[in-house]
Amino acid sequence: MLTQRFLQLNLLGAEWINWVLVTFSVVGVAITLDRVLLYWRTRERFPTLQGGLQQALRNRDVAEARRVTEGDSLVRNVLRAGIDALGRGERDPKSVEEEMLATLAAERSRYDARVAWLTTIANIAPLIGLLGTIIGIVNAFYGLGQAGTTQSAGNPQVMTAIAEALVSTAVGILVAVPGVVTYNLLRAHMAVRLRQAESLIREVLANAQWMDRADAEESP
Repeated sequence: MLTQRFLQLNLLGAEWINWVLVTFSVVGVAITLDRVLLYWRTRERFPTLQGGLQQALRNRDVAEARRVTEGDSLVRNVLRAGIDALGRGERDPKSVEEEMLATLAAERSRYDARVAWLTTIANIAPLIGLLGTIIGIVNAFYGLGQAGTTQSAGNPQVMTAIAEALVSTAVGILVAVPGVVTYNLLRAHMAVRLRQAESLIREVLANAQWMDRADAEESP
């Protein structure tokens, strides 16, 4: 009885499966464009930033260091949190580090937003496509059973049903592959930015310690 009910659902066809896959594809493209635009708008000019920051810190010029780190990007926002702490007179490297790590966590959340959907779509799209294929094959075999042995041989409707069933698997793979590629590229790019941030965080912390010693030497 239950099997018959499932069979009736299968006989509705796999057309809706393809529409689901198309919807997933549109969502994946929208997320990809959103993330790519964010990464492009906040792209780093790391060599210029690194050189300017190192020079400002060596000159103990907090104002210049603040100017160098102006702009909206992951690395600049993280460094600016530490520079602002130095500007307020904070010289404890641990406190300065905590300021930058807190900002880094917030920046990672901003850049990682909705990225997980890409890998989710990439993982389930082939499975949904396979479901569509199974539904199509069930319909084909049901048509064979209804037509009888003599009429089913070479029946073009059966062949068409099988071909349409295989389309769902192909569409599922086509939806999954761009999602996997985009996700991996975004994660790799984020890893580069995190390494850049870590490098300059260490630079700021090293100079925070140096500035602390310099302040002690200048005090009467």
